[in-house]
Amino acid sequence: MFSIIVGAGVIAAICSILFIHNEITDRINPLVPRQDMYVQMNRDGQHLKPGGTKYTLDGCNKSGEKSEITFLASGDLRKNAYLKVNTKGKYVETWEEVQYKDLPKKVQSQLKQ
Repeated sequence: MFSIIVGAGVIAAICSILFIHNEITDRINPLVPRQDMYVQMNRDGQHLKPGGTKYTLDGCNKSGEKSEITFLASGDLRKNAYLKVNTKGKYVETWEEVQYKDLPKKVQSQLKQ
């Protein structure tokens, strides 16, 4: 009986990692690919307590496909800056500011200067 309960728990855990997409499961799911997304800092972030700022922005990948991205920063980021965001599904690994001229062409058409 105990082995059946443990087996069901293991199956449930594996299914949640493979089929439920959020920051935690995407981070450890080996089937979720990494990709670079690009965003423009065109919205204010939400100030968190005890510190930091949460941003939810519309972004796109190098093919121009749009997606919403949520990430944290230690403070306010520069308005209208362009960011290259390294993602793994909904999990944001890192981000860095980039220049408009360094964006892929399809991204430039989506994120107007």
